[in-house]
Amino acid sequence: MNTLYRNYRFEDFAHDERFRRWVLDNEPESTRYWNEWLEQNTDCTETIKLAKAFLLALDNHETTLDEEELEQITQRIVSLQKKPILSFWQNNAFRLAASILLVVGVGFGLYKYLSKPVLPLTEATNSFLPQLTNNYLENTNQTTLPQKISLEDGSSVTLYPKSSLRYPHHFNASRREVYLNGKAFFDIAKNPQKPFWVYTHHISTQVLGTSFMVNSFADAQEAKVEVKTGKVSVYTRKDLEKAKETQQNVMAGVVLTPNQQAAFSKNEERLFKSIVDAPEAVVEAPKKEFIFEETPVSQVFKFLEKMYGISFIYDAKTMESCYLTANLSDESLFDKLDLICKITHSTYEMVDAQIIIHSRGCK
Repeated sequence: MNTLYRNYRFEDFAHDERFRRWVLDNEPESTRYWNEWLEQNTDCTETIKLAKAFLLALDNHETTLDEEELEQITQRIVSLQKKPILSFWQNNAFRLAASILLVVGVGFGLYKYLSKPVLPLTEATNSFLPQLTNNYLENTNQTTLPQKISLEDGSSVTLYPKSSLRYPHHFNASRREVYLNGKAFFDIAKNPQKPFWVYTHHISTQVLGTSFMVNSFADAQEAKVEVKTGKVSVYTRKDLEKAKETQQNVMAGVVLTPNQQAAFSKNEERLFKSIVDAPEAVVEAPKKEFIFEETPVSQVFKFLEKMYGISFIYDAKTMESCYLTANLSDESLFDKLDLICKITHSTYEMVDAQIIIHSRGCK
């Protein structure tokens, strides 16, 4: 059992460099250390909560704690202030942080009762998400045309009408985070050291460098992510809440590659993976390569897999006598499939973003 820090008071934690790197910078090594420490020292949870909230208030003037936790912290600070004054409290910055916590804790209920959300993304930034409330920008597209927004890291966002995007002036050291309510196309600058997160009311998307569309209005019954290039991971709100509660670094989600999409159903609270409505070629090729003359259909499927990045599943033995003579240069992927299946007396279906070919052979 790790007994280091067991005698620390919350003000001692607030001064500790390793603790500050965990709370303020989300440093992976520090996060792992403190998660393990808390598992071994569960009786110190209250003190840790107080110290975390204290630092967050000092850093951001706001916390992500719920009403009950804020009330507990308020009472804790009040009880501490009844004790003899410590040199710690003589520091004006820390006194300011304590005051902020007191005001937030005491005024939280009144604020909820009297005020209405003034930012369209308020619902999308509930306690299960990191809060972006200080030093941020917000764009709301009130026009009838898409608007382009350039981010400091070189990424760009095309924001569609009636949609809002909240993002910081400067991304932090470990990750890039934005909040979306509505529809937007993201073209993300690649940076493996700083993953890019798009949070919405229903789903969250993590990428390293790629381009994709997110369509997620807070009041809609469905949300969707469509990938154009690269790879993304999509998580439901329940995924992130569970990961936070269990303090797990591994989360259950859906991985998407080009021409794949994930749709979230509000009624079923789950993600459905499929192929986008209009798949586009991910590899450039001259039109002549789409012209086939007595070509084994297995070669045609391999070619289409390469062109669209979509898996084709079929019985090679059954279709070994199937050949294709056709010009597929101008058709959409699904029109190509319709023509191939008509010629080879086959059918197809889409299952889990793969194309399944059903055939009895061509003899």
